[in-house]
Amino acid sequence: MLIALLIGYLIFGGSGGGGLWLFGGQTTHQLHKEVAKLEPDKEKRKAVDDTVDQIEQAYKSTESERAKLEKDALAAFEQHDASGEQFRPLATQADTINANVNKSLLDLRFQLRSELSDAQWRQLFPAPASSK
Repeated sequence: MLIALLIGYLIFGGSGGGGLWLFGGQTTHQLHKEVAKLEPDKEKRKAVDDTVDQIEQAYKSTESERAKLEKDALAAFEQHDASGEQFRPLATQADTINANVNKSLLDLRFQLRSELSDAQWRQLFPAPASSK
């Protein structure tokens, strides 16, 4: 059971293909360009750009941690006689990584949201189309 959870984390908890889901599928570069179009005030735009860069850095740091965890897990899997107890620290580490990234990215998301007007936020991150 523990091994299945760890595998699920590694497969589904990691990046979804290189893009930042937090940016609605946009790259950081694309988001900077859109912010430049929407925010004429250079000071406000710099604050938004700095927050976007912090989000990207937190994301990259997390991806690095996940890659190391994946390497450690794969090494443990190669030991065919490994017990479930040997995987518990890896599962604990996965939980810690998830908790930390969820908190830091959520905090940064709210910071970004506070730096934009409602109209700017809706233009950058439009609501998903209804799937009816």
